[in-house]
Amino acid sequence: MSEKTTFANLSRRQFGLAAFGLSAAAVGLSACSGGGGGSSEGSKTLQLILSGDTNQGGAFAAAAKKYKEATGITIEVVDVPTADIMTKLKNSATANDLPALARVTGLDPLWVNQLQDLSDIATSKKIGEEFIQKSPDGTVPAIPSDLTAVGLFVNKTLFDKAGVAFPTSIDSAWTWDSFVQDLTTVIEKGGAKYGMVMDRSGHRLRAMMYQFGSTAFPRVNGKYEADDAAVTTLEYFKKINDDKIMPRSVWLSGEDANALFKSGQVAAYYSGSWQIADFNKNIKDFEWVSVPLPKQPLNATNLGGGYMIAFKDTGQDEEAKKFIDWFYEDANYTEFAKLGGYLPVNDLKIDYPFQKPAFELYQKQIAGNEGKGDNAIKRVVADAYAETPFSGDPLREETVKMLSSGQDAKTTVDNIVKLYNGG
Repeated sequence: MSEKTTFANLSRRQFGLAAFGLSAAAVGLSACSGGGGGSSEGSKTLQLILSGDTNQGGAFAAAAKKYKEATGITIEVVDVPTADIMTKLKNSATANDLPALARVTGLDPLWVNQLQDLSDIATSKKIGEEFIQKSPDGTVPAIPSDLTAVGLFVNKTLFDKAGVAFPTSIDSAWTWDSFVQDLTTVIEKGGAKYGMVMDRSGHRLRAMMYQFGSTAFPRVNGKYEADDAAVTTLEYFKKINDDKIMPRSVWLSGEDANALFKSGQVAAYYSGSWQIADFNKNIKDFEWVSVPLPKQPLNATNLGGGYMIAFKDTGQDEEAKKFIDWFYEDANYTEFAKLGGYLPVNDLKIDYPFQKPAFELYQKQIAGNEGKGDNAIKRVVADAYAETPFSGDPLREETVKMLSSGQDAKTTVDNIVKLYNGG
């Protein structure tokens, strides 16, 4: 997920320097004067913890540089590995040393009540109401920084070699049955080693459930529930995870689905919009195309993205909100979305400098989403306030158990519900 970057990406403390042009010594001196909890209000340095900015073209680092030029305030962008960011913030909360700002993909019940209310910004910047989830006490603790959607990529070179056509519009989307049939042909005639790979993620599998008509474990009266369509989906998923259509190594051993697709050996990749920038830069050996997701019977995707949050009582509360307010100004946010290849969370029209058809398809997929389940953007926030918060990814973890142990789909769904409900 990368595109060219030209701006400074600053980091401090034990996470060191991701150098985009400033020396480590200069950053170290700057960092000593401000940052997390304990700094004085109005400090000239605020820390922004996030993951993956270098992979997205340094879009946040670019915003930080522009903000410094406009205001004199330094936003130190600390790019933490995705697997470590929640632990980093949990440890910071425990030590009463939370940063001023963070861009996260999930909220932790440990610190969710330490977030500032961003209601005024969400309203004034016209963030889509469908992407805003209020806390039980009516505040807006997080605003999506960007929007992603689950989607499908195909290796056009392999499809062409096999003489297999693929849909290009949502109106003509595959069913899962016809999709799998075509993948089988591409394996046999196009030389693909595997038909498809899917990221080892409950988020991706939940999109498949929506396509099968499932509501995928909604919360009803404070409790998570399941339906028969969730069982049907997992039965189908188990059937195609057969080392032919799908390599079992991805879900059972954690093999990198992204790397497998980039190797040119896989006909299709069930992932999402965040891959566009990466593929645009790094796939040179074959032609790839974004195509509509399969349906069975619904045209459905699953939404995701990051969230901008500002922590309370860091000594920099007011300055943190000022940065977020500035970030969502039309010109600033448009520049951010273009550079990082992000889908916007408002009505702005983004003139992407690369892969315009791919971005347009994702936006159409979102606009035509027929999924019956909860909007995942809202769900992440709501789940953090659940009376019995769960940890991990029960959908993924129990699906792995189903694939590895022979556990049937009905038992798997029952176990998922139990784990979601704190059992």
